[in-house]
Amino acid sequence: MNGRITVRGLSQLGLIPKGQCVIPNRFYEDGWGRWLPMPNITLLPFFSVSIASGFNWEETVAYMEKKSKPNTFIDLNDNSVNQRDNEDEEAHSLYEREAEIKRKLQANGFQYPKSIFDVIDLYVALGLALKTEDQQGKWCLDMIIRPLRNIDEVLTN
Repeated sequence: MNGRITVRGLSQLGLIPKGQCVIPNRFYEDGWGRWLPMPNITLLPFFSVSIASGFNWEETVAYMEKKSKPNTFIDLNDNSVNQRDNEDEEAHSLYEREAEIKRKLQANGFQYPKSIFDVIDLYVALGLALKTEDQQGKWCLDMIIRPLRNIDEVLTN
């Protein structure tokens, strides 16, 4: 795999126990926790489990949809949410964080996620994950563990 360590590769070697997730150990140090939208961060462990479980693309989407919560996605265009959230400091901070991330993503030609499909597409577009074909010719996903690029190399604007 060109010196790359991935979740699928570790799983195929039997190095990930069933039901466990693997997150890159430099995830936060390389800025992913700072610039990745909250839906992507909260769903990342489930994304990793689906890959380690050998799910194809459709199974990964279905699994992540099952694991998402009603409040996973924030509507940043809803002004009433922003005004209501101003009453709660933590909710307001989260809203402001996500609004800044949305601006940063758009400045770099990416879209803020509004669905599971968007979450997965953003993982791939940012280079955290990749699409591959399995042995049956079905699309599947993989997540890079190492080397993980610093997100500031991807989001330059």
